[in-house]
Formats: sequence, C-alpha cells, structure tokens
Amino acid sequence: MVESQRETKGSNTKANKQFLPKFSSQKLGVQCNCMKTMVSKLKEGEDVKLQASKRAFNFDNDRELIIAVEDINQLLSGAWLNISILQVLILALYESWDEFDHSTNALGFMCPEMISETMLYSDINRVLLYMSQSMATLSSKSFILCPYFEKRHWILLVICLAKSQVYIFDSMQKKRNLMIKNQLNLAFRTYKAQNGKSKGTKLNWIAAQV
Repeated sequence: MVESQRETKGSNTKANKQFLPKFSSQKLGVQCNCMKTMVSKLKEGEDVKLQASKRAFNFDNDRELIIAVEDINQLLSGAWLNISILQVLILALYESWDEFDHSTNALGFMCPEMISETMLYSDINRVLLYMSQSMATLSSKSFILCPYFEKRHWILLVICLAKSQVYIFDSMQKKRNLMIKNQLNLAFRTYKAQNGKSKGTKLNWIAAQV
C-alpha cells in the first residue's frame, strides 16, 4: 500500500531522486538489492506502509510505519539513517523474536521517534509518560535498547533496569550533555515510585568503549 505527499522524518539531507536507477547494484548486498528493486517500482512521492504491533514499541494502539522512497535512497547511498528505517528494523527484530519463547527474549525497545530530541522539545510530558510506561512494560527484560537522535547524530542508549544503569554507545566518543539524560532519570524515578521502590532510584550512566 502506498501514500503520496509525505515529508521524510528525521532527514537532514535532500534525497537524490536519481539514486535508485543509477546506483551500482554490485555495491549492495542481496537484501539491499531486494529493497532497491521493490522501491524502484514506486512512483516519485509514494510511500510504503507497514503495520506495527503496539507491543513492539510499547504503544497504546497498533500504528502504521511510513517509509518514503527518500528514506531508502539515503540509507543505501550512505547519506543518512532516517527514523523510519530504524523503526522497520526494530519491528523486524521484534517479529523475529516473537516466533520464539518469550521467556528467552532478553531485549526490549523504545521507539526512536518517541524519545527523539524533537519530541523532547515539542511534548516533553508525553515523552516522560512513554518512557516510564515502557520501563514498566519491559521490566522483565535484561536490556532496553533506545536509539537516540540529537544534534544530527545517532547514539544507542542501553538501559539495564535491574542494575539501574544506562550504557552509552557513541561512535564520536565525546563527552556531551545529552538532553534526554535528565528526562530519562526522571522517568526512571517515576517507574520506581510507581512500583513502590524507594531505593536505587538514580541511574548510573556509563560510556561504553566502541
């Protein structure tokens, strides 16, 4: 199913409209070539829609993920990684794991769109509620993976609720004051309070070596 006239989310580059027919298929893997073939059949401005289970992203309702041709252009050319592509990856991982015994699944996810810098600026209360509810929903998981976008750069935050720790995977290896840090700390305290726990309400942030 396709939909027209949609602006690419999380994009900081202009799409190269001629990329799909011109880019050498020899430089792409099998899966990427399959993606390129599928997208090349779409008309300019059309989008791909995918149904996403509410459980994959800890939403209240099922939602549609919308992937624009520009999103895939930028991914395959190495120009940019849009939020929609990460959402599809998370959905694919979730559905793959869902085929196995849930008790062996040690990982959960937060939606990168819901915790992005843009959302923190536009609706911080909604983000806080989402993060604390996600922690409650995923409390049995060993780790919660949180792809986070700030200042045109992707960072992976990995939360371990049991140890009250957040691991920061940042390819730039720079000390930075992440906007999400105070809000994630507050969401963690809210999660703890709602579960009647007064001890260990402070997250320990650890920069991982990558």
